Amino acid sequence: MPIETRWLASATASCWHAAEAIARGAELVDRATHDAMVGEVDELLGEVRSLGLDQDFFFACAVPAAVQLDVPAEWAKAVLSRLVGVAPAPDAAQRLARRFVALQAAFLRTNPQVLDELELRTAPLMGQWEARGPGLLAGVARLTEPELIVERADVIAVHPVLGGGGAAHWLYNSVRIEAVLANPIAQLPEVLRLGWLLAQLQLELPKFDANLRADRRAEVWRLAMIPPVLAAAEEVELARYGPPSLAAALSAWTDDLEATAAGTLATWWDTYAATSASWPAALAALDRLLLAD
Repeated sequence: MPIETRWLASATASCWHAAEAIARGAELVDRATHDAMVGEVDELLGEVRSLGLDQDFFFACAVPAAVQLDVPAEWAKAVLSRLVGVAPAPDAAQRLARRFVALQAAFLRTNPQVLDELELRTAPLMGQWEARGPGLLAGVARLTEPELIVERADVIAVHPVLGGGGAAHWLYNSVRIEAVLANPIAQLPEVLRLGWLLAQLQLELPKFDANLRADRRAEVWRLAMIPPVLAAAEEVELARYGPPSLAAALSAWTDDLEATAAGTLATWWDTYAATSASWPAALAALDRLLLAD
């Protein structure tokens, strides 16, 4: 059965997407937006540290939660509850809510029409996905395991502050993707990035992550899904599978720019395709290969 996707254009998630990019040291393509937000991001990170929160985990919750809850106080309570597992202290929620308001104001000063623009930008990608996406993920499922593909998910369209980017939020069964008007890399249509993100949403299933350390499973999963997505893309005539496309995907979709990574992935995928190994066993093998590099 094809995956059911609900598309959401979100100005609030766009703000948090931009904040996360700045927090990890990226330069936004729009310098005015970067300059308007950088001071507020620094203030936010100070609050995150003072509350004893992990920065990566914070943003993994903050961005998708902002789509569900655009009232700052409710958002802050929900994010903190997810992060610490208990009802948050009122003062902690209030501090984060203030940072929410300040960040959003800074973002909207340079992007006042962001929601209208997003709705226009999202339509082409949505059309491409509806035409090619189901076939792409059907190929991924056939090449790996059918259970790997979720039945339904939210696709959150965000403002393209990086000129192409996105993330999978497996805790929220959603992905976010920048609504670019043209493919940043000609040989890798953005519909492939979207398929790669959606293919990561079963990360929490014990069947798939039982052999992986908690601190490595997200990295292993992100890399493991690149070869099957590209192999399936070749079947539906969206891209060619091979070391060049693997290297291009690593550069465009992940932070792993090591020259050896593409070769490691190619060797791992060729071995998997030639054997009857289970997907969990294949993931464990990839983890060992990555640690050895």
